[in-house]
Amino acid sequence: MNERKGQGSSVPQLGWWDSGGWALSLIVAYMVLASLPVALAFAYGPTTGAPFWRELGKGAGMFGFALLALQFPLSGRFRLVDRSFGLDVVMRFHKVMAVFAGVLLLLHPASFVISARTFRLLSFETPWQLNLGKAALLLLTLVIAFALLAEKLRVDYQIWRASHKVVIVVLTLGFVHSLLVGSDMRSAGLRVYWWVLFGEAALIFLYRNAFVALWGRRRLRVTGVKQETHDTYTIALEPAHGKVLAHAPGQFWFLKLQRPGRRSEEHPFTISSSPTGEPPMTSTIKESGDYTKTIGVTRPGDGALVEGPYGRFSLVYHEAEAFLFIAGGVGITPIMSMLRCLRDAADPRPAVLLYGNKTEQDIIFRRELDDMGERVQVVHVLGEAPSHWAGPRGYVTEGLIRQHAGHVLERAHVYLCGPPPMMDKVIRALRALGVPDERIHYERFAI
Repeated sequence: MNERKGQGSSVPQLGWWDSGGWALSLIVAYMVLASLPVALAFAYGPTTGAPFWRELGKGAGMFGFALLALQFPLSGRFRLVDRSFGLDVVMRFHKVMAVFAGVLLLLHPASFVISARTFRLLSFETPWQLNLGKAALLLLTLVIAFALLAEKLRVDYQIWRASHKVVIVVLTLGFVHSLLVGSDMRSAGLRVYWWVLFGEAALIFLYRNAFVALWGRRRLRVTGVKQETHDTYTIALEPAHGKVLAHAPGQFWFLKLQRPGRRSEEHPFTISSSPTGEPPMTSTIKESGDYTKTIGVTRPGDGALVEGPYGRFSLVYHEAEAFLFIAGGVGITPIMSMLRCLRDAADPRPAVLLYGNKTEQDIIFRRELDDMGERVQVVHVLGEAPSHWAGPRGYVTEGLIRQHAGHVLERAHVYLCGPPPMMDKVIRALRALGVPDERIHYERFAI
């Protein structure tokens, strides 16, 4: 992302790194890097007449190790990956591939047990070189299970993050184990590539946990705190050293507030300000968890560290003749950034906003939304409307979309952000109304 010095921030220019060609290049590179160990092992010398289960176990182990090593670049928050797919897509793929790698690595010893027809191999009464692999597999199973159950168990975010650091221990144990007992490691090519896989993972781990932690975040300061609703606050931030961050409207950053006497944690928050407006930049945050429930005690002068921006949930990535924005609750924040950008640029394209909330008191940015101008049609939908309420009641449904946005549906790109159940229902409604998937844009970001 480009950035410039001055009073106002700017919208980054799109280029090759944002294109489908770059995305395809990354996919091909990933597939090659993941499958190369098996290809090198086969090239070293296919074993004619070798037991099927034994060969399957070796292949599963090599493939699983490669996928595990490649988890590190997937989770490294690299912008050249984010710009092609969006960090939400990358992290969902990261989660799926972690489970797939775990299954392959479980298949590795299971296949040897089937081939040898004895369960003795599963015990720790074997040479220490084999026990290293078993310890690695046990740790990996625990990490994956913990990650999958963390949301249901309501695990603290910082504990969840810390548990993922154990994967470098898993990879190290598996690396040493495979070098010591893997017969295919006699191949010079495979040994070199094994070191490359382990080396890139170790370097990225050090980069994320040492360099980024100490020097890799931009330093900002809080210049204002505004209460938007009874449980939502806008935090205004300016660069501590005069450099203004370029971002696309709708993107987010990882924000770490440094407040005296308060725990300092990093969390992803949308940048709710327009990239074309004047500083400060803002994030609008709802009290919804152990950390965010203290957001209202943030004060001007507090420090902040940010990393980003990230995400492709932005109107700059699509050529649209019109816009339909659909938001629920605090999901208005990325959409507000886009609306502000359109307003600042005096964009003539028509836009409709359908904004659902529980009560009138929950409507964020209400006064500013009402003053957006005639180019933006704002429709508030309340789940629990008072008797005097003249607007729509209930939820954003297929009928409500048709009634208030039917005149733009045939040409509009739709930007949707809200609670997951709402998003699922609205996506089904949009498809029923004939809106193609390539014109429906949303972000499902979960840490």
